[in-house]
Amino acid sequence: MTPAARDTTAVLRDLGAALLAALPAGAGRLRYRAVVVGDVRRDDLTAESADGRVPVAVPAAVRTTVEELKRVMWTPERGTWLQTDMTLDRSSGRLLPLFNAEAEPGGPPVPREALVAELQAFPRPPEAVPGWMAERIG
Repeated sequence: MTPAARDTTAVLRDLGAALLAALPAGAGRLRYRAVVVGDVRRDDLTAESADGRVPVAVPAAVRTTVEELKRVMWTPERGTWLQTDMTLDRSSGRLLPLFNAEAEPGGPPVPREALVAELQAFPRPPEAVPGWMAERIG
């Protein structure tokens, strides 16, 4: 795998714009979680307002940009993230991204085949493969 042409900042800027476009009127905050491991893809987008939380459909632009972000953030020394959690605040316009490259992603266990595909697409040296992942792969 070769590093992508765009940098992380440019991709995050585009992702923030795509998330902002998905923010419903009256909502002040948007929370986004993506698990992207091999062929496993789980997305969750929730808008928050004074009235509570409501699920929001994940736009195609968000999904595409998150996949690009995963590629851009890959390094041969560490691999890339498995799960990201992001918060977008309307009043400040700030996007706060958190990335998980080590711990097993939340939700149902990721199947062995998806982990193998992940390491084929985004190789890591043995010392950068988390223990839970190495154990599941065998």
